[in-house]
Amino acid sequence: MRKKWLSLSLAAVVSISMLTACTDNAKIKETVENSLAKQNEMKSYNFEGSAQLQLSEGLLSSTNPLVGGLLSLVRESTVDWKGAVSDEPLQMELDLKLTPKGTTSSIAIPTLIKDSKLYFNMPAINKPDEYYSVDLKQMSQDSKSPLNLDTLKNTPQVTTALLKLFVSGLDAKWFEEAKKPAKLTDGTSAKTITIEITKKNEEKVSALFQSKLPEFVQTLQTNGLLTADQADKLTKGQEAAKLTIQAPGKLVMLIDEQGFIRDQTLDLIFSVTNAGGQASSNQLLLHQTVDGINQPPVFTKEIPKNVKNFDDLLKLFKGTAGNAKQ
Repeated sequence: MRKKWLSLSLAAVVSISMLTACTDNAKIKETVENSLAKQNEMKSYNFEGSAQLQLSEGLLSSTNPLVGGLLSLVRESTVDWKGAVSDEPLQMELDLKLTPKGTTSSIAIPTLIKDSKLYFNMPAINKPDEYYSVDLKQMSQDSKSPLNLDTLKNTPQVTTALLKLFVSGLDAKWFEEAKKPAKLTDGTSAKTITIEITKKNEEKVSALFQSKLPEFVQTLQTNGLLTADQADKLTKGQEAAKLTIQAPGKLVMLIDEQGFIRDQTLDLIFSVTNAGGQASSNQLLLHQTVDGINQPPVFTKEIPKNVKNFDDLLKLFKGTAGNAKQ
């Protein structure tokens, strides 16, 4: 009789432990979802990050020789960035550095948004002190232009919305929280939550992404980041591509005591299969941190004095495209 009660007690303990574990995983997923919602409260912050890219020509290419040449530098490269942003009014400064694979030489692209204008320097096109200027208010009046004030303001929210769509469909058991809190650069503590992509779940993750693709595309189109024609090509007809996510991979988030995501790492391997059945392999390793959330950012860049009109650059792109067709 005693052995029977002992067995029943042991079974009860095991069952309770399993139920508790499930509850904990559900709470971990809920923490991530709440933190993604919290990101929309960020009105100003400093940011810094890097990305290692190994992207196929099929994924990132252009028939325009000039644009194609620039994209060829990006496809296999390391991209580093650092800057600050404030929403109202929109002001951002960014130092972008591109280092193509196999070289030690970097291409620096300083960028500034101020007073509804975008200024940037392209070393391959501009002199060191020469910048192109884009009137974002004027661009906003062109419904076909993806580069406008509203689009730039909404980009962080769109990125968060896309991640929320994806995370919402993931199985709670794939969310793991580290036992020990992490230390952020300002000395405060943060939870470390990881979503692993393994051989056991890669098919389910891929299927989830494919099922969410129409919603992803609709979100991008609604926020002016895709035209209706581009959206249709991605989701309808024979041209629609299929994306397959492969193991190993992971998404790691450090969430501070206020619920903000302060540090993110995305390690992703994926292949894209086109309408002809050809698959191209791609890899992305991205890491970004944010700091000084909702504190007055310190901006250091001044409006450039030597400025060229953005239309000149558009004419250059159109000219190279026209020459290529001849």
